[in-house]
Amino acid sequence: MSKKNIHLGISMAGAISAGAYTAGVMDYLLEALEHWQKAKDLQDEGKLTGIPRHNIIIDILSGASAGGMTAALTSALIQRDFEHVTKADVESNSEKLAKNPLYHSWVDLTDEPANDMMHQMLSVSDIEDNESDNPEKEVRSLFNSNFIKTIAERHINTIVKDKSVKRPYFADDLEVLATLTNLRGIPFEVVFNNPSYKRVHRMTRHFDLAHFRLSPDESYHEDGRIPLHFNDQAGCNKELLIDSAMATGGFPIGLEPRIISRLGKYITDNKYLNLGKQPALHTINPIDEFLTLNVDGGTINNDPFGLTQELLDERLGVSAKSRKIKASEFESTVLMIDPFPSPNEISGANYTPLKAFKFIISGVLSAMLGELRMKENVLQSAYGDEDYTKFLIIPSRSEAGKSAENYIACGSLGGFGGFFSKDFRKHDFLLGRRNCQQFLKLHFSTPVAANNPILAYGYQGIEDQFKVSVNEKDYFPLIPDMRVRIDDVTGEIKVLYVQDFEEEKFSFPQIRLSYLLGLQDSLEKRISVLIANITHGTDPHFKSNQNDIVKRLRKKSWLDKTLASVLYKPLTRGLLWFAKKKAKGLLAQKFLDVVIADMDKNGLLVDDVK
Repeated sequence: MSKKNIHLGISMAGAISAGAYTAGVMDYLLEALEHWQKAKDLQDEGKLTGIPRHNIIIDILSGASAGGMTAALTSALIQRDFEHVTKADVESNSEKLAKNPLYHSWVDLTDEPANDMMHQMLSVSDIEDNESDNPEKEVRSLFNSNFIKTIAERHINTIVKDKSVKRPYFADDLEVLATLTNLRGIPFEVVFNNPSYKRVHRMTRHFDLAHFRLSPDESYHEDGRIPLHFNDQAGCNKELLIDSAMATGGFPIGLEPRIISRLGKYITDNKYLNLGKQPALHTINPIDEFLTLNVDGGTINNDPFGLTQELLDERLGVSAKSRKIKASEFESTVLMIDPFPSPNEISGANYTPLKAFKFIISGVLSAMLGELRMKENVLQSAYGDEDYTKFLIIPSRSEAGKSAENYIACGSLGGFGGFFSKDFRKHDFLLGRRNCQQFLKLHFSTPVAANNPILAYGYQGIEDQFKVSVNEKDYFPLIPDMRVRIDDVTGEIKVLYVQDFEEEKFSFPQIRLSYLLGLQDSLEKRISVLIANITHGTDPHFKSNQNDIVKRLRKKSWLDKTLASVLYKPLTRGLLWFAKKKAKGLLAQKFLDVVIADMDKNGLLVDDVK
């Protein structure tokens, strides 16, 4: 019997607030799959004909940062039905919007009419609230990150599987993974042996994964995949999924780092963490809880499409060399969603080598980050005339802003721009849906002439109805985009094919200058509290220097002690007072200057201050 399934891995890149775009893409993709499945079911019942018969099976959802959060969220929301969002809904149906987990999580966030996202993020409740989990009033991030936990719990912890909902286009053992940057690290040993001695070299790996697998029960297969289900309110490892979603999105410095506690075996058994399950982890006990502190998964791996491809290969029992990649034979592919396809900023004649110390520091950090994210094996596989094992969705629209590559509103300020305006997030969510529609029709396809056996089976006898012509060449879409409508009164079934569309023009949203200037007081208060509490926090393992020689050399005279009490301490308090009272205004102003300039450059600013 001919094969009927194309296996799909979806990889979602880091995006910060531009996760709204990724969420829009996923919302449309799920809607298209639902309607295609509904049409196939009706065809099996003899109520429809002419529906493509092949299958798309989503085996893997992966992501980094905002992408990892969306992967975790999607694994939960597919357990039940929900309504999808249209442009008309965004304009006038707030009740429906709140019922869509993707929209509610990424566009609404925790925004309130009297307390929008920027005012929440500038709030000092994460430091000064006596009822928070921060009794020492530590400074953990530049911005208040409490809203992230609210969102994660709202749409993951509360979901229970609806057994009446069937989604055969998701594998029963769907794998869900989010990249992590593990500040504790995973320990390894390299043993150097020769006949006369043995030496051990130790190193620490900071790339990490939260790697889950959906399971009808809590069975563990000794491969590092953490069992996950939503069968009841407690579920299986739902809390760990929430912690992992928050951890992968903990943008360094800007947002709070997160703690994850998991059994050591989920690391020691996972060949993608333990390098082929070699006995190298010398301090992790498989049966004990292993505690880690984590920041944004995108710090090391911001676009895990290569890892997703490896997982697909493993599931299909093939290697990278034996993987089928041509249009005529491929049976698996990776779809990557990337709101920020990075331009090459240092190529060409405009590169200027800057040797001053202040430039070298940022250059070194940038080089380290770039090298961490570099994937030689993926780069090597990128060259070739034909490879249908990877597709990419990126933002595109007919009318961009002032910047030539400015397609999404949340892309301003390095991805933090979406937190300044809900209108930015609305625009990007709808653009994600619109781009996905375009992508399914024009790009997520294979040439008819290639005669891929899976698609040939799917479109047999209905070729002319579904083939799409691009550049005078006919293609079959991997996912036929259609809508099934059933009349509640007559029971009449209609199938609408989303093939011909009118280009929707998205007016680029804008933000008022007066609103940005109005953030000054909240900024100053946040900065003041950051300065006042920046040294707070206790390390229980820290021991002050008790070396006798150092104590003798640094022993203070009575004059030093007198000056310390009379002069040094008051001077320190005075400097702190000055920083809190005076520097906060300058720092807040500098911050707003950067925001205003960036918003204006990207065509997002309305100058309403005269």
